[in-house]
Amino acid sequence: MSQKWIFHEAPAEESVDAIASSLGFGELESKILILRGIDNYNKAREFFKPNLGDIHNPFLMADMQSAVERIATAIENGEKILVFGDYDVDGTTAVALMYLYLSKIVHKKYLDYYIPDRNVEGYGISIDGINFAKENGFSLIIALDCGIKSLDKIDYANALDIDFIICDHHLPGDEIPKAVAVLDPKRNDCRYPFKELSGCGVGFKLCQGLNTIYKVPESELFELTDLLAISIAADIVSMTGENRVLAKQGLKILRKTRNIGLRLLIPEEKLSTFEISNIVFEIAPKINAAGRISHGKAAVELMVSDNLKHAHEIVSNILDLNTSRRELDSFSTVQALEQIIETNQVNNFSTVVYGPGWNKGVIGIVASRLTETYYKPTLVFTDGNNGELVASARSVADFDVHAALDKCSDLFLRFGGHPAAAGLSMEKEKFEKFKIKFEKTVSEQIQEHQKRPSLKIDSEIKIKDLDKEFFSFLRRLAPFGPGNMKPILVLRNLKISGYLKMIGKDDAHLKFNILNPSTGKTIECLGFKMGKMAENFRTKKFDLAFTVDENNWRGNVTYFLNIRDVKFLS
Repeated sequence: MSQKWIFHEAPAEESVDAIASSLGFGELESKILILRGIDNYNKAREFFKPNLGDIHNPFLMADMQSAVERIATAIENGEKILVFGDYDVDGTTAVALMYLYLSKIVHKKYLDYYIPDRNVEGYGISIDGINFAKENGFSLIIALDCGIKSLDKIDYANALDIDFIICDHHLPGDEIPKAVAVLDPKRNDCRYPFKELSGCGVGFKLCQGLNTIYKVPESELFELTDLLAISIAADIVSMTGENRVLAKQGLKILRKTRNIGLRLLIPEEKLSTFEISNIVFEIAPKINAAGRISHGKAAVELMVSDNLKHAHEIVSNILDLNTSRRELDSFSTVQALEQIIETNQVNNFSTVVYGPGWNKGVIGIVASRLTETYYKPTLVFTDGNNGELVASARSVADFDVHAALDKCSDLFLRFGGHPAAAGLSMEKEKFEKFKIKFEKTVSEQIQEHQKRPSLKIDSEIKIKDLDKEFFSFLRRLAPFGPGNMKPILVLRNLKISGYLKMIGKDDAHLKFNILNPSTGKTIECLGFKMGKMAENFRTKKFDLAFTVDENNWRGNVTYFLNIRDVKFLS
């Protein structure tokens, strides 16, 4: 689907001049900074030189004192502590981080971790997990990346004299669970200044709180931020404020990590130059594969392992699972696309599909694929347990799918998530009723600009602007993510120079060069999934929307234009 190009309103000339003169940047660089809210020297200092002194006091978070005191009591009394987490990347990194920290202050005979079986227990705190704790003598459970809506499960645990500390970052419901402590910056009564922590981030704040008592060397505490950086990248949380500080610190640790499991997941030649994009596309899918296809516990086992041979065995298994995940994802996506046509949903405001044989672990990926194809709020259902259906929802830019689903929540057994993504379970017989109600809800709420994908363009530029200094500036903007995305730029009236080559499976992608006349050198352009446009590129002039990416091979850094969209000129 063609994208609408929306150019950010140009900042006032005097503002650009002020930033340029105070920071020593050119006009283009100053404009890009102002569009990110960096409009004075102090903000620029915080942005370009984030340091650990900029992170917030953990005790600003509601219930932090209660959480720290309860864990301290458990340690003093020799109670057994169970670390419980979701099976995705955020959940498993959170469990690994908490377990590794507690291992520094608690003997491992008093400590264990638990990841629910996606296919048997489903998402979040489970009855099976609570029963496991009871049967094995655990009196305290620390839940990570889940629990904020688990009212009935916490009540069940309370009845068994098992205490819960919840560390979550999802939106709360009207009522907070009756746990010993509920750490969630999105609580209405929480005055923690930064609301966009990952689930692992909330767990890290608890470790910081505990460290006021247990005084683990600060270098050892912050060594765990390699796991935190992975969670921030994989869960696509805001790359601003405290997350930017922690992600930058975590990347620094990750590039020289001593974590055996992470080192085995990252190719040695890439380790020193690893970036957020490498985590998103290369590491997160592998960690996720365990929970999607088999059991998320394998991912935690890998990240806490101190045995090289055992870690190798886990990695080998995870890579096999990731291959299976790709095959299941591809097969289910083809079936889902066919179903959309067969059920006449092409012209709907939403997309809702159901496949009884689809693997629960890949329906979120399938939902993302459908959203990319038809650009509509999308739900993908499959069979759950006990005759239930489970679904993953994905949204389009700026449309709050969580709010739309909330309008239909009377039909659900369980429900939770974010504005961009959510999950739910429902009785099978309510599926058709839900499809009708959700379509009506979306039709009433969706706005015209949300019906077509758009690119928000930072600036139109001249090809001469793509010089060494500008590339260096872009590198300093990293790490990238929501709130600080890579600048999208536009070049006008281009034509290819030299070769055009088809690459990838079935020639799906292409690459070519354009000439920078000011230097006489060519710049490589890469178009993913643009192989079918090869003839147009060969024969026509075009306008290009792109980001600047880098290749780093054995210390040799080169830059290329990653094409985000193209408009061919007649």
